[in-house]
Amino acid sequence: MLPKIGSDVSLSEKAYLVIKNAILNNKLKPKEILSEEALAAELGISRTPLRSALKKLSFEGLVVINPGRNAMVADLSFEDAKKVFTVRIALEPLAAKAAATSIKPEELMDLQEILESQEEAIKMNDYELFLQKDYEFHTAVGKYSDNDLLGNFMQTINVHVHRFLILSGTLKINAQEALREHKEVLAAIKNGDGDTAEKMMKQHVKNVSGRL
Repeated sequence: MLPKIGSDVSLSEKAYLVIKNAILNNKLKPKEILSEEALAAELGISRTPLRSALKKLSFEGLVVINPGRNAMVADLSFEDAKKVFTVRIALEPLAAKAAATSIKPEELMDLQEILESQEEAIKMNDYELFLQKDYEFHTAVGKYSDNDLLGNFMQTINVHVHRFLILSGTLKINAQEALREHKEVLAAIKNGDGDTAEKMMKQHVKNVSGRL
């Protein structure tokens, strides 16, 4: 069940966030039909803000809207994964290298806190939290690269990575290894070593792709 979201002026944004979270965490599954009538009733809103939310999700590639028919959660395929990781392996090492030379002390602290949260999530067997922090780590590296365009691309690509990781069922098995690799990336960034940060991030992305 999706939670009702009230009657605030930003209903469209709230609906977007609720539905997006449900898709990313596989509560709404690939190819699942998104009936406007049913969704509006479940969320406790009218169809107008719901349609706006679905259009935004469609733009992000999470929802497919067929004219004259119901919207549907976007499907995922092996070919989709190959495309995502081809882009990811080109962008993320570049961002890590840039972050190593531009990151501020408070931003380093933010990355450290994210990895501490991942470590705690493993101890609590909370892999939904672990995955959320995985997304935060990678998008933060993009943000701290001091390149807005690169940061935005990394946000978009990691939304899809999030879905692949959930659907793969490999999180619990590989969480410790992923965290170790994150720590290697962070250590290189902290040392201001752009070449090593780039190398470690490239290896991490390759490893994630292989594990999937």
